[in-house]
Amino acid sequence: MRLTKQLIDAVQRLVVDTVQQRAASWGLATVTAVNSNGTVDIATALGSVASVRRQKSYTSPAVNDVVKVSRNADGNWIVDGALA
Repeated sequence: MRLTKQLIDAVQRLVVDTVQQRAASWGLATVTAVNSNGTVDIATALGSVASVRRQKSYTSPAVNDVVKVSRNADGNWIVDGALA
């Protein structure tokens, strides 16, 4: 039994998407809002993320800060801090 090229491509896309979603990663984001509860809203290459917790060392978040962010396999985000 031969698999069609279309089916092989679909399976490959599914595998790549699944691995990317489950892998921990880091990237850059821009702060879009500073919330009163110690979180910030960010804009990433993957889209907007609301109420992201930040490290205690990131003491003065501001809108338009470019920040390093990390995301774990469960989809949780954290702001590591602002770039100089």
